[in-house]
Amino acid sequence: MSPRIISRLYLTPVGSDWMDEFERTVVSPISLPDIELPPGLEEEHEVRIWGTTEGPQKRDYFSKMEAGDPILFYSEGEFFASGRVGTTFEDASLGNAIWGSDNSSLIYTVSDYKPISITPNEIGDLLGYADGWNPQGFVHVSENAINSLLTEYSSIEEAFQDLRSGESTTGPSDPDPEPDDKDTENGADDGRIHTEIQWFLVQLGHQHGYDVHVALNDKNRTYDGEPLGESCLDELILPGFSDAVTKIIQYVDVIWLNGDAIVAMFEVESTTSIYSGILRMTDFVTRVPNFAVDMYIVAPESDEDRVRKEMTRPTFEAVLTPVEHSSLQFLIFESVRDTYETVERAGPLQEVF
Repeated sequence: MSPRIISRLYLTPVGSDWMDEFERTVVSPISLPDIELPPGLEEEHEVRIWGTTEGPQKRDYFSKMEAGDPILFYSEGEFFASGRVGTTFEDASLGNAIWGSDNSSLIYTVSDYKPISITPNEIGDLLGYADGWNPQGFVHVSENAINSLLTEYSSIEEAFQDLRSGESTTGPSDPDPEPDDKDTENGADDGRIHTEIQWFLVQLGHQHGYDVHVALNDKNRTYDGEPLGESCLDELILPGFSDAVTKIIQYVDVIWLNGDAIVAMFEVESTTSIYSGILRMTDFVTRVPNFAVDMYIVAPESDEDRVRKEMTRPTFEAVLTPVEHSSLQFLIFESVRDTYETVERAGPLQEVF
């Protein structure tokens, strides 16, 4: 029998208030020993499982799901995970037993799970959506959008594999100068602060003799009239690493290098998803487990508890525990500013952070 041609793609937002549950039941397969399971799951010892709440449109999309259909999961401004539909079933009691929500009755298992890091701009461009598009609710991608995708790829499956490899041909488009965080009145200020901290990190790298790489989509952002990418590397070239591995981190906010060796990576998290920033860096070290690098999440002091909660998620601890020579650390904005001012007065430090 010839393999089924994939003709569907699903987009599934995960609200910030559901991320812990996603971590518990999708990122980490769960055991269901004390729950009465529907047909098709009785023999499963552990499963990755997710679902959506009841609604006429959702039910229509859900009814079209078939095993093997690709899914892209979205949260806080980024597609952060991917997988395929496994078994589907409707069971309000199971939704209540797993998540404490009997309204989460449209349930499916997730196979072939893989973390990713892709912007909405990239997916939107691929699907022919308008600039600034963000997914709203559980979506079965329309035929028109699939036709747009098929102008770039020969099939949905080819696109799905390419997106998961980090080698998609479209690439994230440059961000607008407006802030990413549209949910707060201070979004514009947050965007300026993000750029300011990036600029300090770039200068600190240069002051300590390092080559510096700025995220591809941030090179033309300016601080005090100076582009962030000025005097920085035009491209990230890492001899001995595949293009796929290199592309994982070319959107990390700031990277310091000593020759060809990465010394430190910094993700500034005033406006972007903390989860996706950590994911970019930890995904890199899983590909090169014998590589030593210091990784930093840089955020406001007021966000320290939230950042540390993300840093200690089981999925990241599981990645970093066997990587002896790499570290994931937290820095506050004020520490970056103070360090820059100290170096301006006294010169390079023996240890920057």
